[in-house]
Amino acid sequence: MAHAESSLVPSEAADQVEVALETQAAVDDGILYLNEYQYENDLVTDFARLVASPRRRGSLYVAAAIAALLGIGMLVAGGNWIKFGVVLIVFGAFLAWWSKNLHHTLARDFIDAVEADESMGGRYRRVAANEDGLMVWGKSGKSQFFPFEKLDHVLDGERIFVAMFADQGVTIPKDTFVRGDAEQFGSFLKARINKKLRIETKKKKMKAEKAAAEAKQSDKPQETKGKQRKQKKNKKKR
Repeated sequence: MAHAESSLVPSEAADQVEVALETQAAVDDGILYLNEYQYENDLVTDFARLVASPRRRGSLYVAAAIAALLGIGMLVAGGNWIKFGVVLIVFGAFLAWWSKNLHHTLARDFIDAVEADESMGGRYRRVAANEDGLMVWGKSGKSQFFPFEKLDHVLDGERIFVAMFADQGVTIPKDTFVRGDAEQFGSFLKARINKKLRIETKKKKMKAEKAAAEAKQSDKPQETKGKQRKQKKNKKKR
């Protein structure tokens, strides 16, 4: 009976033990943040909305405006230009509509791509982050590593982070963290970007200093030759 009583652990102590075990596990495997989720349609739409950047939409709006203005000009010119003007105005209207609904178009494309990619085994994703980068697994067990040294920027939405590595994006929903939480992870990603910027700035500075040193070295022989010529001229004068 005494043994049974001694084995009872209060709920608060049990929680502390569980947290301690999770912390130790994180230290052992090097994984700082862990996220598991399914690519549901609304999640893909959120992803597409972030990827459809204002720059892309803006370029479409500019193209739409140019097409509409050219079309109006052709209508004013009259004659055979009228039909071309109508075509350009319709094309401009289509571009404006496409820009407004770009994220829906992208979402459909992304959903089709996810469903067509059988190698990852469906819509399940598991994303682990350590100090070096993000590892993404599918249900099939296939994985891909994204090093932070190639991280371009991070899109921060209401429900998700999207870490962009060149033309590839890794989606991390904010409410599906198994280890860590969204606020900590957001700070973690910003620190990785700042570290990358510091490294790039340092490399540029070192490259500029090296080029300046090489240029200085190449100027020295010319200066020496110039001094030697002056010395020869002075000797001849004497």
